[in-house]
Amino acid sequence: MNTTRKHVCSGVRRGAPRGAVLAVSLVLLTACASSAVVAPALGADLKVGFIDSERIFNEYKGVQDAQKQFDQDVQTWKAQATEMKNSVDKLRLEVESQRLMLSEGKLQEKEAELQTKIRDHEAFLQRIWGPGGELEQRNEALTKPIIAKIRQIVDKIGLDEKYSFILDAADGNVVFGSKTLDLTDRVLEELGKME
Repeated sequence: MNTTRKHVCSGVRRGAPRGAVLAVSLVLLTACASSAVVAPALGADLKVGFIDSERIFNEYKGVQDAQKQFDQDVQTWKAQATEMKNSVDKLRLEVESQRLMLSEGKLQEKEAELQTKIRDHEAFLQRIWGPGGELEQRNEALTKPIIAKIRQIVDKIGLDEKYSFILDAADGNVVFGSKTLDLTDRVLEELGKME
């Protein structure tokens, strides 16, 4: 999960499949950080903080573990796809090399078997890598609990410490941010306590 990002969270940024995970993860994390907004009371001071979700995804062990699992799943699927493709190629070669020696009935039988293997291979590829496929589902299953933990921590910090806004520096929404407002270390620390 290093096929794509630094994407389960690597499945999720610099290309599929790993990039897929991280891209989705960062979008979700950005949404979660943006939702941790606490409206200030009228006349109250505005308190703003920010996190760096990219750094959290790079440093949090939970993301690294999820990425490792995602990468293993992708390798397994790739091996299965390769095995199916090799089987198709072998049968195709066999049909072509024996075409003149086989009876009409036997040739039709072999060609039907070849077409079935081709359809099975294509269906497998679609089931795994197609829209809404197992790769996407696995990425979401691995990423969702991590996003939920981060959201819980960001919401708690936002509410407990009366932040008006907590922004995500990774998505470009923060042009300037005082290091005293950076809550990334705190979020990483709290994630470490949840392990």
